[in-house]
Amino acid sequence: MGQDQQLRSLAMTDHFMVRAGSVDKANYSEYPDPPVLAAELLNIVESAIFTFHDFLKRDKNKSCISMSLFKGHKHDASSLQQVQASLDKKEMKIKELSKKKEWKKSRPTTPSEVDLFLALIDIKVVSRVLRMAHISKEQLLWCEEKMSKLDLSDNKLRRDASPVLFPC
Repeated sequence: MGQDQQLRSLAMTDHFMVRAGSVDKANYSEYPDPPVLAAELLNIVESAIFTFHDFLKRDKNKSCISMSLFKGHKHDASSLQQVQASLDKKEMKIKELSKKKEWKKSRPTTPSEVDLFLALIDIKVVSRVLRMAHISKEQLLWCEEKMSKLDLSDNKLRRDASPVLFPC
């Protein structure tokens, strides 16, 4: 059972509540603050994802400044070009796949639509990182790893949902 399915099945029962990262049997009277039920937490996380998507959608595309940062480092510049080429290919394929879906005006409902929606977010985040004024080698490697988690062979999306933390 996937993590999302576990959260949804947990959300179906109001017998659990989430407190500081742990799930406890509900005994609401012993807590001074009102509890956050699993269903509420799921709605909060979902809302945050859609808000983040809206932010990325409104983010203005600026030209890639990072190429000048790698002057004299051919290896890094070629890695950046490879990541950019991979990004462009996958972005085109994902946009083609998303045109077939009709959830653009509403929220995605099926698991494949959710994967497609999250893949669109991944693409926009990587694109935004590649447009940053200063990009480190670790951040570039993060972009490569993020792109490798999107498999678009046979016109089907397979997305590895395991998180990849962005290096500071």
